Amino acid sequence: MKLLIVLGVFVVILLLIYLRLRPYIRMARQMFGVAREVRRVVRDDAVSINRTADAGDRLVRCDACQTWIPASRALKLRSSSASYCSHACLESKAEESKRKAAS
Repeated sequence: MKLLIVLGVFVVILLLIYLRLRPYIRMARQMFGVAREVRRVVRDDAVSINRTADAGDRLVRCDACQTWIPASRALKLRSSSASYCSHACLESKAEESKRKAAS
């Protein structure tokens, strides 16, 4: 019986300590969560940089402005093998071909 009373008092003391420290424990968990998220973002950026470098080894030439761009960034049409560096180049090439067809 004496042991149960001592154990009960011990549990109550631990509960009071936990309730007092709970805001600090929550703050520490949030800080560790932020650090974990930063580490994940940095790791994902490093992986994407490596992936971009691997895909960017091959260069293609824009059919409108003749600029060399990485193949991963090129805009390609399904109907042809033409590559363009931007939507503006794609539209200018389309207008140019319309003018040629009208002449």
